[in-house]
Amino acid sequence: MIAVAMLPVAYSYSTYLTRPGDEPVSVRSVDFLRDHGFDSTINNIEQWWYTRHKPTGSAPPKADIPQALRHTTDPVAVKGAPPVVDRAVTASVNPAPLEAVWTSTDGLASKPGAVQQTFLHPDAAAPSVIANVVRFDQSKVRAVYVPGLSEPGGNWAWGSQIPRDQRSTLIAAFNAGFKFKDTAGGVYTEGRNAVRPLQVGIASLVIGKDGKADVEAWPGDSALNGVASVRQNLSLIVDGARPVDGLTSDAGAKWGTKRSQFQYTWRASVGVDAQGRLVYAAGSQMTMMQLANAMVDAGAVRAMELDIHDGVVTFNWYRQAPTSPLGVAGMKLTPSMQRKADRYLAPDQRDFFAIQAR
Repeated sequence: MIAVAMLPVAYSYSTYLTRPGDEPVSVRSVDFLRDHGFDSTINNIEQWWYTRHKPTGSAPPKADIPQALRHTTDPVAVKGAPPVVDRAVTASVNPAPLEAVWTSTDGLASKPGAVQQTFLHPDAAAPSVIANVVRFDQSKVRAVYVPGLSEPGGNWAWGSQIPRDQRSTLIAAFNAGFKFKDTAGGVYTEGRNAVRPLQVGIASLVIGKDGKADVEAWPGDSALNGVASVRQNLSLIVDGARPVDGLTSDAGAKWGTKRSQFQYTWRASVGVDAQGRLVYAAGSQMTMMQLANAMVDAGAVRAMELDIHDGVVTFNWYRQAPTSPLGVAGMKLTPSMQRKADRYLAPDQRDFFAIQAR
């Protein structure tokens, strides 16, 4: 009788294991448990695990340093002389090559100088923790929001992937925010809402019909004129070029489960700087305050947290490869990111953002 009773559970679990996407079994299993009444249990386990694995060491692991900085074609940067780019922030006492230096990322579909990246230390007390930062000149690139198969679900133009006919200008793609059951926010794209109507005050990545993105606390639907997409998630972590008040207390759980802000885990953020450039940052074993400080150090005037945890945070570069069946060759921002470099070139369960050259 027990075996018979377990059949529906086994069948349901099998649908998670076989659904489209490159999710590892661990991610699929956690999703299954969360969706079947074990959400609080998983949260407690994550809280126990991620708060008890404080980063140690005097330098970041090599696998956490951005890959593309090792493949730059800038001869000045390669030789170690000062690159002809501006510094992001004051480097650490013994900086690694290209640390805190904005360096052009070459070999992409975009025009020269459209994409720059660096890495920096957001917390002097944690020298092994670095934030990998990328910024995009929005006069030379455009952003696209791509809904996922289950987050938010539904039928959409790109089919929860980057279609083959959109890859000739493809530059990069990165993860969006929390699952919608874990945030009060909603989605607007392709002229309609998904999950729920947009909520006033929620941190939002807003993409105009011109492809330029902004990050703001959503002012209300009167702002929808000229907007192509809005993806909401939690509350702003940076406003007025400084971390917002209350990040460490998280009163009202504005930034996820209470005390999750202290977890040492993978985190990602997106924001805009004073020049209107789009800024993305990600790093492992980071607290939320370290993430906010990294965004401020990188020049963001407003920023929001995206998603968190192992196997979830993804940033992939895509370089043109006309002879490949995929049309592009993927490369992870850092080797330590766990998902495949060609993620988002096939239907994915989670929503994401794509960056294309203009």
